[in-house]
Amino acid sequence: MPLEAQARERILVAAKKLFAQKGYEQVTVREIAREAQCSHTSIYVYFEDKKQLLEALAKEPLDRLQKSIQGTLTSNKYTSQEKLIRLSKMYVHFGLSYRNLYQAFLTLEAIRVDVEETIWELNERRIDLFMHLKKAVNGVFPSADDKRLLDLSRMIYFVLHGIIMTYKDVDERVNGIIKRIFPIVDRSVTYLIQGGEVDESNKSITTRVQN
Repeated sequence: MPLEAQARERILVAAKKLFAQKGYEQVTVREIAREAQCSHTSIYVYFEDKKQLLEALAKEPLDRLQKSIQGTLTSNKYTSQEKLIRLSKMYVHFGLSYRNLYQAFLTLEAIRVDVEETIWELNERRIDLFMHLKKAVNGVFPSADDKRLLDLSRMIYFVLHGIIMTYKDVDERVNGIIKRIFPIVDRSVTYLIQGGEVDESNKSITTRVQN
């Protein structure tokens, strides 16, 4: 590996370790430099700032998650409801697998998902993930309008995010947590789908009465 690539990799490894241990906001560039055994000015040769360092760390894991989700959404093996539940479990598994970096990867300086433009690449990735969730919801409710799809997608996201945050600091292997909570994820999403179906039914009744 070329020396420049080695230096960049050392910086990424150091940043990942410190972000996981202390939290993104508590770590300084100078601390990363000390951990990577380089000068703090050397970091700016490879990364514009600390945010770009975080983007570099998040890119590969988020790309893998997105590809897995896309594979599920385009598969013919599952029903629309099964796709939504599988997607939800993938997200929870990701969050728990990267629990020490989850907040930095997915929530740091996050913006609303209905904002049309963002100048931070990491926020674009987050919005893309949410749009995949919304697409899965749309598969279950093909006749729902955009507001209903957005509302239900947010409800599901809030549940998944809450589950991840509950176990974020638990000192237990991912597989052990997953074994206990995947059935809860399954039931939670199913109940929200059932609630959405009731809401759609009531909407239809109201529409007929108004007409």
